Amino acid sequence: MAYLVRTDGREFKVDIRNAEEGLVTSVNGERIDVAIIHAAGNRLMLIVNNEPFSIILESDRRIIVNAETYDVDLIDERIPRLMSAGTGAVQKREVALKAVMPGLVVEVNVKPGDTVRAGAGLLVVEAMKMQNELKSSRDGCVKIIHVQPGQTVNTGDTLITIE
Repeated sequence: MAYLVRTDGREFKVDIRNAEEGLVTSVNGERIDVAIIHAAGNRLMLIVNNEPFSIILESDRRIIVNAETYDVDLIDERIPRLMSAGTGAVQKREVALKAVMPGLVVEVNVKPGDTVRAGAGLLVVEAMKMQNELKSSRDGCVKIIHVQPGQTVNTGDTLITIE
């Protein structure tokens, strides 16, 4: 999975892939060796290129790395490409919210027939010991909810259809 990470006025392309030897990670095309030593709740201990890092996920947009606080925007790399494809591609009649990584559905905050605004929280999926609120990409009406709390999902599974 590739992400754009924005912090302190800079942007990085971070690519994280599963492989036989564990996680294969690169930043702006340069391979980075990452080992997860400990993960519990919102705290991580990593070894990155043989250096230890203590990370606290304070909120969706703020992390603390080795006692230094950073405001961070984490964006799925596919989103800017979809946005630049033109309004016709973005404003189709139905939109499917899909899982971007495997996880467990913790809660569903809408029901079929609900009207939602762009940015409204639709459901929460727990992945890699973090709870992620998935939001609507546009205004619309919830047509179908394909999952329920307690259900595991895989990358690419359709979670909710909005029209």
